[in-house]
Amino acid sequence: LDAILSGYKVYEKQSIKQYIEIRNKMTDQLLDYNKRANAIIDTFASGFQKSALALLSFYASTIVIRVLTTGNFMNVFTLDATVLAFAFLIISTVYFFIARWEVDAQISRFKSSYNNMKERYHDLLEESDISKILNNDKDFSEDIDFIEEKKTKYSCLWIGIIAILTI
Repeated sequence: LDAILSGYKVYEKQSIKQYIEIRNKMTDQLLDYNKRANAIIDTFASGFQKSALALLSFYASTIVIRVLTTGNFMNVFTLDATVLAFAFLIISTVYFFIARWEVDAQISRFKSSYNNMKERYHDLLEESDISKILNNDKDFSEDIDFIEEKKTKYSCLWIGIIAILTI
């Protein structure tokens, strides 16, 4: 009986150790998902910053050069400069839609990857344990909300800058 009890205690300790290892792996994966969420929106923000900087640099240099050469603020944009400005605005608009499409694709992949991770642990853990470890998907939902909120804000800024510069 003592041998059976000792064997059970060893088995129980090993099971608890394995459970804790699985739980820690899931927690590490959650941290990785948080980093991925930040990377998704950082890429979009970087695209916005590059586009805005390019547009503003073009407009500023065009205005400065024209003012320095003519000495006045009237008719700053010649026909050539206007055509070039519209070309830059069109390119920035196309780049905006490509960047948004890319963010949406990454969000979809992010969701799929998260759900696949949850499915992998169904063989090892009960649904209630998975829900508890994942905090009922609270962190995941917050990451998705964060991405969507930032995507909306950067989209408004991007479109706003394009609209202002178009006018």
